Amino acid sequence: MKDNMKRALSSMAICALLCTAFSPAIAHEAHVHGVGKLDMAIDGDQVTLHLDTPLMNLLGFEHAAKSPKDRSAVQKMALKLRDAGRIFVTTPAAECRPTSIKLASNALDPILLGKPSTPAARTKPTRSEHADLNADYVLQCAHPDLLKTIDVALFTQFKGFQKIDVQMVTPKKQLAAMLRPSNSRLSWE
Repeated sequence: MKDNMKRALSSMAICALLCTAFSPAIAHEAHVHGVGKLDMAIDGDQVTLHLDTPLMNLLGFEHAAKSPKDRSAVQKMALKLRDAGRIFVTTPAAECRPTSIKLASNALDPILLGKPSTPAARTKPTRSEHADLNADYVLQCAHPDLLKTIDVALFTQFKGFQKIDVQMVTPKKQLAAMLRPSNSRLSWE
């Protein structure tokens, strides 16, 4: 368990480095509707993914969900995002399974995002004209050497996406890619 935690932290550190080292300009890029950012790192048998996107891409709004309709929309969005196997479709032979999924947004109640109802989770959303969602995924692959591609289904699940800027670190190289609805496959071989 300790090794898994060390690997997850190592992968997250690699993703964080990507944001600044790979392209410093991207780290300070403005909030742009229609555009998401995805950082991916492959470390041994783990794949770590970090999605940063305006809520507008996922929900069509960025305000706190107060009405029953908005609260329902947030819960449906969270259910879709928590179904990692449908959002990030890996090479089947690699047998990758999600081991950790975390969703966070300053504009949304954490309980609506699927966090347990604890005193720490009962924070009030902050008011902002522009709000993002951060999603962190860790996938464990039984056969990481067979992992060749990941199909990113965010475009089909959420119609607000026009493009996703991707930065990747694999055991062999660092890459940047731009995904669009017509080209949503990550490939590094």
